[in-house]
Amino acid sequence: MQDKLLISRKIKKTIEYVKKAVDNYPHGYVTLKNKIMDSFFELLEYSYRANLFKDSKDMKEMLVKIKMIEYYIKISYDYKLINIKKFENVGKYLLEINKMINSWVKSETSKQSI
Repeated sequence: MQDKLLISRKIKKTIEYVKKAVDNYPHGYVTLKNKIMDSFFELLEYSYRANLFKDSKDMKEMLVKIKMIEYYIKISYDYKLINIKKFENVGKYLLEINKMINSWVKSETSKQSI
């Protein structure tokens, strides 16, 4: 199934990358692993909601989810669960998604003010 929404495609691509990175977390960090993946799936859900309902609240929730994911990934790096390369790659993906969301929010805000 091909997604027409660019941001959703980017989120899905990031989910696939991160899933591979967190699959090998030790059992003691299963909660952290689940928080990361759950946050990504919620981020994807918010992207669909924001697109469907054009609700800036959902777009802002996406930004909050990204900040939480960034924190979870930093913790993963600090605990040496992921290496620097994975940490930087996930950061790049999240930065790109963040920029896309901010542009989307600005675009929707300017449409509403017209």
